[in-house]
Amino acid sequence: MRWRGSGELADEARGGSPLVAIASRSHLPALAMRSRPLLAAVLFVGLASALPAQTPVAVSGTDRFTLKARSNGVEYRVDVSLPQGLDTMSVRPPVFVVTDANLAFNTVHETVTMLGISGEMAPVIVVGVGYPETDGRGYTPAYIVNRTRDYTPTNAAGMPGGGGSAAFLAFLKDELVPMMEAKYRADPTRRGLGGHSLGGLFATYALLHEPGFFSRYWIGSPSLWWDNQLSFSWVPKVKAGATQPHGRAYLTVGAKESVVMVPPMQRMAVELKRNFPELRVGSQVYPDESHGSVVGGAISRALRFLYGEFGRPTVALSPAAKAEYAGDWTGTGLSLRLRPTAKGVSISFTYSGQTMVDTLAAASRDTLFSAGTMSAQFVAVRDAKGRIEKLKGTMLGATQDYVRGKK
Repeated sequence: MRWRGSGELADEARGGSPLVAIASRSHLPALAMRSRPLLAAVLFVGLASALPAQTPVAVSGTDRFTLKARSNGVEYRVDVSLPQGLDTMSVRPPVFVVTDANLAFNTVHETVTMLGISGEMAPVIVVGVGYPETDGRGYTPAYIVNRTRDYTPTNAAGMPGGGGSAAFLAFLKDELVPMMEAKYRADPTRRGLGGHSLGGLFATYALLHEPGFFSRYWIGSPSLWWDNQLSFSWVPKVKAGATQPHGRAYLTVGAKESVVMVPPMQRMAVELKRNFPELRVGSQVYPDESHGSVVGGAISRALRFLYGEFGRPTVALSPAAKAEYAGDWTGTGLSLRLRPTAKGVSISFTYSGQTMVDTLAAASRDTLFSAGTMSAQFVAVRDAKGRIEKLKGTMLGATQDYVRGKK
């Protein structure tokens, strides 16, 4: 629909536009000469009455409720996105908590949905934590007050209203996440947390203050400048502690976010990687992206790193181990060709008239996987003598056995 100017409306009246024609046969033209806003108002009312009835749109596949935290007395809006087929899953998905849900939940929900369809990440239960808002603008003054309180560790000079991170983390750890995991029988070993800007600062805080609780972290454009870069002082304290960070962490920032944001993110990525060997750390500076524009791409890459093959640890196979996979392998309706390469094991096959080629990395001697477009995994099944008897492969949305040789 295109809103038109008064000249165009007059032209349409001469050409027979029903709405303007009705107005021209009444006293509206004379009134409009004295009060054009009145004519515009009447025309708008007429147009609105011609439109179908409208109802608020709910995001498909999501639920929403409010919960008042015991830790700080704040009422939170909680949005939940459940993966399809949750009731029948034998491997239970983890909870992934997203801060700034008023702004980011829908983006994360849709990204998880698309990556699940393409097989590029494992299913997760997305739990977005935000604030009840009746103002459709979203990023309101009240919202800013709430997030500043919850996502910052101290009440820094010149930035009043901070210092609520400990209470907010207690709400997640002791109240919300246990509730979600009990309700959906979620996997507690892969629970995650993600946030952007001050939310990224809070994700860093959680990683370094409760390192045993979450094991997946997206730290997006973190505000590590807060309180004279206080967050870097936490690293040596955690390194000396009994519980160490583990799992995966992915840090992102836009190249256009200036020296206040980019170097601190890069430094934190180095610090985490150097000090915590059980934490697999990845990071990316996105060229030509700003603090706002980087969010969509950062969420997609982070989710694949945290819950997909992109962040999966690999091992180097010997030439003899690679050679065990060489040959033609046949399943139902699909034949594969595997060949050793310097980078791993190449795979090629023909699907729907197109030849597909990719490289498989090794998670172990008996598990090969692809982080490419196929999102495939192959597990070797060996006979009594240790020779590969068949491959149990998952690709193109199906799992089946592949045996050596052409049909």
